[in-house]
Amino acid sequence: MSACTGDAKPAATAPASIAIGLLVPTGGPNAQLGQQATLGARLAIEVVNRDIPTKPLPLPLGPSVGLHGNTKLSLLTSNTDSAPEKVDKEATKLVDDGAVGLVLADTIEVTQVASRVAEQLGVSLVDALSTSDGFGTNSRTGHFRIQPTDRREVGAALDLLYRYRGTPNQVKRIVTAAGTPATPALTEEANLLKGSIEDLSLSAGYEVPAKEKVVPLTGSEAGQPNGLVVKGDAVLAIVTSAAEASAANDLAVKLKGTAQVIAIGPAVSALDGVKNQTALRATGWSNEFATRNPTAQVIGAMFEQAYHTKLTEVAANAFMATMTLAMSMDQATDYSKQAVRNSVQQLTLPATQTIMPWNGVRFDGNGVNQLAAGVVEQRTSNGYMLVHPAELAITQVSSL
Repeated sequence: MSACTGDAKPAATAPASIAIGLLVPTGGPNAQLGQQATLGARLAIEVVNRDIPTKPLPLPLGPSVGLHGNTKLSLLTSNTDSAPEKVDKEATKLVDDGAVGLVLADTIEVTQVASRVAEQLGVSLVDALSTSDGFGTNSRTGHFRIQPTDRREVGAALDLLYRYRGTPNQVKRIVTAAGTPATPALTEEANLLKGSIEDLSLSAGYEVPAKEKVVPLTGSEAGQPNGLVVKGDAVLAIVTSAAEASAANDLAVKLKGTAQVIAIGPAVSALDGVKNQTALRATGWSNEFATRNPTAQVIGAMFEQAYHTKLTEVAANAFMATMTLAMSMDQATDYSKQAVRNSVQQLTLPATQTIMPWNGVRFDGNGVNQLAAGVVEQRTSNGYMLVHPAELAITQVSSL
C-alpha cells in the first residue's frame, strides 16, 4: 500500500508527433522563393521520418524513425506573401497550431518583423536566408541565422585576393561599388556592408579610396567605372537587386584586364540570369561543391527523385535550416518551446553533417552561425565553379 502512495511521478511519454512551423511567401511577388523553400523543408521532414537503410546519412539522428522516443516530425506552413504586416498573425497561428519552433525563408523586411514576433512568442526562429549583420544588434536570443554574414562574405572575398600577394596580380586597393537600394532595410544592410569593406580592407593592409568615391550601380552612370578604378585595384560590388547585379557584371566586363569585380550582398543569386557573366560572386552555397559533398549528393538525389527538379540554392538553405531545428529538437530534454530554444543554442554540427560548404553549425550568443563560411564562385562554360577557399576548390580564378 505504501508503494501506491509514494511521491514518484511516472516518466513523461514522448508525443506521437511534433511540429515545425514554416514561414514563406507561397504567394505574391516572391512565390517562387517560397515554393522552393517549402520543397527543401519538406525533404528535411522526410529525412527525419523515413527509414533510409540504403542511403545512410551522417546526421546525428538516432537509428529509429523520427526524433527521440519515435516522435514523428510534421511541417505546418504559413504564407507571408512577403508582407511584413502579415507576419505576426501567421507566426502566431503556427504556434497556436502546435509548432514549437519556426523556420523562415523570406525578405529582410519580413525577417525583421519575424525576429521580433518569435521573441514575443518564446520560440526558436531558424533563419534560412538572412545575411545582414544588423540582426546581431537586436539582442534577440531566439533568432538563429545559419548563413554566413555579409561581413564574413567580405572576408572571404578579401581572403581570395590575399592569395595573390607577391604575384603580378597583387591587389593594392579595394574600391566599393554600390547603388541606391529600394527599401530602408536594404539601405541599412548596404551601409553595413560598406563599413565592413572599409574596416576589413584596411585591417588586411589594402588602401581604400575616400568614402564618396563609390562606383555607381544605379542611375544613369550604373556600371560605369568613371575613372575611379585603376590597374591594381579590386572592386567589391554590393548588390541588393537584380538591376544592381546586372550593373555589377557590366562593370566587370568594362574592367576586364584592369580590375577584378566580386559581387557581394543579398542579390548575388540574381547573377544567374545575367548574360556574359564576368563578375565573381561571394556566397554561402555552391552547387558545384555540392556535387562533391557526399551528404549533399544523397540529398540532391532524393530531392530530384521526389520533386523531379534539381536542388536549388533556396531549397538547400531551407533544408539545412529545417534540419538544424529538427536535430536540435532531437537533442532537447523535452519538446517545450524553451527546451528546443536552449537546444538550438547548444547545437554543434561538424561539416560532415551539413550539405553546405561550411565548417558546420554552431550559434553564438547573437544567433550567428560561427561555423558558416563564405565561398567565392566564378562563372565558366560549365557553370559556376568554386574558386575559394583553396582547400575546397578544384580550379583557380581564370582572370585574376
